[in-house]
Amino acid sequence: MKFGLLTIGLLGLLVASGFAQVARLIPEQPRWGQSLAITYDTSAPGAKFTSADDIYVCAKLSFPDHTENRAERMAKSGGQFKFNLTIKENVAFIALHFITMTGGWDEQAFTTAIVFRPDGQAARGAYASKIQSGRYLEFFKQETALYPDNYSAYHAKWAMAALMEEGKAAGMINADMKRLGRAPENAELLYALSYGDLLLGREDKSRELIHQLAAKYTLSPFTARAIGEYEELLAGQFAGNNGQAEVARLKLQIINANPSGDFARVASTMLARDARVPLGVIETVSQLWQKAEPENPQPFFNLALGFLNHYQKYDQATPMIERAIELLLAGKLRLYGDINGKQTEAMLPESYLISADLRFRRQQFAEALAAANTAQAFARDNDFAPYLLDAKILKAIGKNTEAEAAFIEAWRRGSPESEERLKEIYRDKRGNLNGFDEYLLGATKEKNAIGNWKQAAPSVKLTSLDGQRFDLNALAGKIIVLNLWFIECGPCRKEIPRLNELVAEFSGKPVVFLAPSFDSAETLRGFLKTTPFYYQIVPNAETIISGQFNASTFPTHIVINQNGLIEATLVGAAERRPEEVRRLILRLLNSQALR
Repeated sequence: MKFGLLTIGLLGLLVASGFAQVARLIPEQPRWGQSLAITYDTSAPGAKFTSADDIYVCAKLSFPDHTENRAERMAKSGGQFKFNLTIKENVAFIALHFITMTGGWDEQAFTTAIVFRPDGQAARGAYASKIQSGRYLEFFKQETALYPDNYSAYHAKWAMAALMEEGKAAGMINADMKRLGRAPENAELLYALSYGDLLLGREDKSRELIHQLAAKYTLSPFTARAIGEYEELLAGQFAGNNGQAEVARLKLQIINANPSGDFARVASTMLARDARVPLGVIETVSQLWQKAEPENPQPFFNLALGFLNHYQKYDQATPMIERAIELLLAGKLRLYGDINGKQTEAMLPESYLISADLRFRRQQFAEALAAANTAQAFARDNDFAPYLLDAKILKAIGKNTEAEAAFIEAWRRGSPESEERLKEIYRDKRGNLNGFDEYLLGATKEKNAIGNWKQAAPSVKLTSLDGQRFDLNALAGKIIVLNLWFIECGPCRKEIPRLNELVAEFSGKPVVFLAPSFDSAETLRGFLKTTPFYYQIVPNAETIISGQFNASTFPTHIVINQNGLIEATLVGAAERRPEEVRRLILRLLNSQALR
């Protein structure tokens, strides 16, 4: 059951055969140089789209050392849509999604195929691409029997062993690494060994190998992968000898050496948020990216954000963010990897917020207010930033009453800064803070009385690993924060350190943190020995996760308010997800304080 609910990256290995007739591939075992006929049949049982739709196929082509994405509009032929894809040499694996530009995604039609050489032998990496499954050892043996020097297969094997074999994994990884230590050196080997050292807790050795990669194989995709995985696995930790800072410097060297590469593009999306990163790096990568993909909103967004965070070139930043908004509204990001449209949903409010902030700094107040109001329309319930900026703009143009109301709304949504601003306003009016809490109560009473209908949380009883029992119906008056997860979910594991920070921050507050998991108690206890998770962990919770909460994508966060109503359900992984959960908690605590 667990494998059928994995995120997009693993779904290709686990497609239910009942939907295979919606999407068909001819030939089923494509070879290099052949034309692969891809058909989407709208008349097939289970098809989400109709013949009236414009359907696009989004293909991910996996090579031994990199991936390529291609999105094309399919040609309509009666109730079928077709596209022919020529299989490039060295392609190992193909994954296909079907979408419409209006936001649709036929998740069940997702299909995959391993690729073969002209001689009928599986391509290098074909079986390695299937290692992320319960049969990982079988696929590893098939891959290495054909390609003994495919060191990426060892990497994939170790990743699965660390998840599935618990205590046996370290011995397996050590034995493999000892054998590989006698192999001729190349970038792929160093990449695999670096990852193995990380899994075994040898951060210093992993970092030493990354230094070798950066020095000898600067432009290799394996060097970029090693750096990315180092940062991901050590996120939130403090490596000895300032190791993370060292690797961050190497990361910039790699980006500067190949600013048009995929690694530079992916990295720049995060670097644009960091004012410590030289602006020239973000400019170079973004501008090259814009030329290569002029309809992708991401490089326009990145450059505008970089200018904003560095307080420079507002006149150039404004048209950049407007172009990003135009492309996002047209759904263009869907053609560049945003298969389910969630990234577009997240970027639109932030894009309007950037536009508002840029115009505010340029003293274009009317345009700034319009953009801030649009950002509010797209914002989630716990997002205070558009209201906080709206308040600042109104304050700047002398609309103090409206500014005060906007500060109150931002505070209600969890903005600590807004409370300080409201204290300043209150003190300026009255000379002191006497009665400040009553003032907030009166100011928000009408707003708090207005709300959408919320669904009651299901009647669920949970028992945690340490034997504590939790009855959701008996926790009235408290905020309940649920994290639905399982160990094999990579994004779930990645956010654990930040979720632990939430538990620490709200210690002593009326907040209960629960983490139902598919995994058994024994498996969870083994995992928690190396990865502390401070939520109350609930084992064997598949019936609750899938039945009571109907979750199918992970992680899923559910916040239940003090009245036992579901305040919000946050589905899937996102960089800001833990912060969104935090803001929801703050808003609910603030609202309770005013009653």
